[in-house]
Amino acid sequence: MCSTKNCPCLLNFALFVNRLALGLFLLLAGVSKLQGGVEKFVQGDYAQMTPAWLPTWFATPYGYFVPFGEVIFGAMLILGLAGRLAAIVVFLMLTSFTIATYVAGAPVQGPFSPNLILIALAFLLAVIGPGGWSLCGLTCRGSCGCLSWCCGAKSSCCSDDKPAGQA
Repeated sequence: MCSTKNCPCLLNFALFVNRLALGLFLLLAGVSKLQGGVEKFVQGDYAQMTPAWLPTWFATPYGYFVPFGEVIFGAMLILGLAGRLAAIVVFLMLTSFTIATYVAGAPVQGPFSPNLILIALAFLLAVIGPGGWSLCGLTCRGSCGCLSWCCGAKSSCCSDDKPAGQA
């Protein structure tokens, strides 16, 4: 039976599909906001969902950041560029969206907010990393300069194992 341990391509494929799905969702959401006008988004949908307890000095700049953040971090997820960092930022953004829509009293379709599925997916990618089928995975191979926060795992030359005969 094939598991992710003896079939790393299966895990890499699964991570790629999940990165692609979440990344495309964010990228397209951000592009639609940019095409509609950032100012219109901030003063329209965003203003209606902004919790009253959130200070304006924070809420307004964040509203202008959202469309650009969705495009930038969505593209980073698709490419697997700084995959863990992108997944952490996306996790935080999606969590903030979910809190805002809940506080605003937006109706939930289904048993719970679909954003919870996207949050879980971002969490998974933040914990595991982007996988080998990513820019991170390609650049980290065979280099002891790889960043575990980026790749999700150290390359074989970065292992802490000492050569035989050394204490």
